[in-house]
Amino acid sequence: MEGAKVIAKDLGFFLTHSSTKSNDGEKYPRIYLHCHRGYKINTYVPDPDKKGRSNTKSLKDGCRFRVRLVGLPEEKTWMIDGVKDNHNPGQFCGFHNHALELYPEGHTQRNAFTNEELKDMKEMEWARVAPRKMMQTINQNYGTHHNKRQFYNMTANIRIERLSGMTPSDWTLHHAREMGYYIGYKRDDDRHLTHLFLAHPESVRMLSAWYHVILIDSTYKTNKYKRPLVEVIGVTPVKRNFNIGFAMMEGETTDSYVWLLRELQNMLGDRIPNAILTDKEGGLVAAIPQVFTKSAHLLCIWHIKRNIEAKMMDLGIPQEVARGVVHGSWKKVMEATTPHAMIEEWENFKNGFWGRNSKLIEYLDRECLEHKEKWACAYTNNIFHIGNTSTNRVESAHSTLKAWLNTSTGGVDTLFLSWHASIGGQVIEIRKELETCRTKTFKGAYGPPYGVIRGSVSLYALELMFVEGKKTPSECDCVIGRTHGLPCSCRINSFKGAGDHFQITHLAPFWSTLDYANPHDARRFEDNDANDLQIFHDLVAEVCRRGPSAVRAAKVALMSQLYPEEEGLREPRVSTKAKGRPPKRENARDPSWHEHAAARQGRRSTRSKTSTSDVTGLY
Repeated sequence: MEGAKVIAKDLGFFLTHSSTKSNDGEKYPRIYLHCHRGYKINTYVPDPDKKGRSNTKSLKDGCRFRVRLVGLPEEKTWMIDGVKDNHNPGQFCGFHNHALELYPEGHTQRNAFTNEELKDMKEMEWARVAPRKMMQTINQNYGTHHNKRQFYNMTANIRIERLSGMTPSDWTLHHAREMGYYIGYKRDDDRHLTHLFLAHPESVRMLSAWYHVILIDSTYKTNKYKRPLVEVIGVTPVKRNFNIGFAMMEGETTDSYVWLLRELQNMLGDRIPNAILTDKEGGLVAAIPQVFTKSAHLLCIWHIKRNIEAKMMDLGIPQEVARGVVHGSWKKVMEATTPHAMIEEWENFKNGFWGRNSKLIEYLDRECLEHKEKWACAYTNNIFHIGNTSTNRVESAHSTLKAWLNTSTGGVDTLFLSWHASIGGQVIEIRKELETCRTKTFKGAYGPPYGVIRGSVSLYALELMFVEGKKTPSECDCVIGRTHGLPCSCRINSFKGAGDHFQITHLAPFWSTLDYANPHDARRFEDNDANDLQIFHDLVAEVCRRGPSAVRAAKVALMSQLYPEEEGLREPRVSTKAKGRPPKRENARDPSWHEHAAARQGRRSTRSKTSTSDVTGLY
């Protein structure tokens, strides 16, 4: 039978097993095969009044080609014979009513995947390789002609096989627990997952060493539930960011952000971030003071600048002029080094040309100056933020994650696998840079005052100090000591003049933490961890003392935390009120406000040209 199918395939058609006749008392067994396009004619006519797929297709066209294989026991072989056509006496079913195969790419039977190809596909799918790239690799390596739809269908089948009957939520929580992830989640009364927070075990270790600055931002178009995805980013001493964790939440509300920050606080323990940097998301801005009362909250200056440009464009000011103002007179307000100097620059701004625009001044006063402590250099220069004044690191993390996702309509399991894959490469790069700091240095770090700390602190810190040391004493503002925890120009020149060497203690511990598994303050936090462990043991003893009811309640709480997949969680509900995914732009990014303003102004400028010569020089 297989031999007959191979012969048919070479001739340009396919045979399907129809029936076997061997128990009817006849001497010779028979196997009947028919053309794969035979028997059924597609006569379906869609009802225009009913919704559904109206463009379905079928291979069946009533082809009557049939053959039979007759067994010859004496000769121990089989014979291919024709089959008489009952509808046409005296004729055989030996003709096709359709054209034979011309292009193998359109036939899945001829183009089926081999076991070796399937093995390679499973490995590539686990590595989050896009189906279109799988197609290029498999067809090139094996000389096949598989089409794109086959790869998309097979990756869907691989996902179903991977889930093994579990829901995507249960599968994700089970494997996250097996991999050592920190897990936090919430569910509703119907067991639908509403909030999920996951942190890679290496990210937890890095956070224990580099918890000083944390950046938080959300993005959309990452999952089929249309839910916001919030990424939490940390900063390393080698000028690289690391992903602390990600959260998929029900919405960008204050309650959701409070829950997320509580999970982050559980990871931190007694560690307190020096600065938390965000954009001006209302729910997040309101949640931070409720959880991290001692951490400084900074606002992204990039978003502030773009929003001012958008406001000016809404007021009819050309984009080029608005950008010139933001990078001119307004920049002086933002970068003033003292509160007094900032007030003077703001007064100059109001008394200048743009002070005539009352709506612009009202906007700046209400939306910007009211929160000046969170973005103005006069205030942020006193905060240890390691040079982070914008959320560009989080925007970069969004881009990296979406490059791994390959789709914006995946489930929670797809999101978890993409996140896990992106973290693996990130950890490798961070470790590489850390080892480079121990073994390499640049020429400027030889001799005093850098000779002792060379190889013990970050190369990035040495580069900053080297640039700072080139300043003259009159140019030193001592800001780098407060914002970065590094010696300023006057101190560096003082050490140079005396021929002294800097010690590690002269720099903030952040810069010499090149082993994140054993940070400098580990002993202090280990003591706190021991206290937490003792408190836990005391609670266990108290629960046991209170009797079986308390034990059962505590057991349920612990089981849900340690084995969340056993709760039988269902997938999150699809959000209908999220900010993301407009119905007609499913794969496009939502433009920011300043992009909308630029587009509106572009439409206006096509109707009437605006001259900018009258405001030139007023930046």
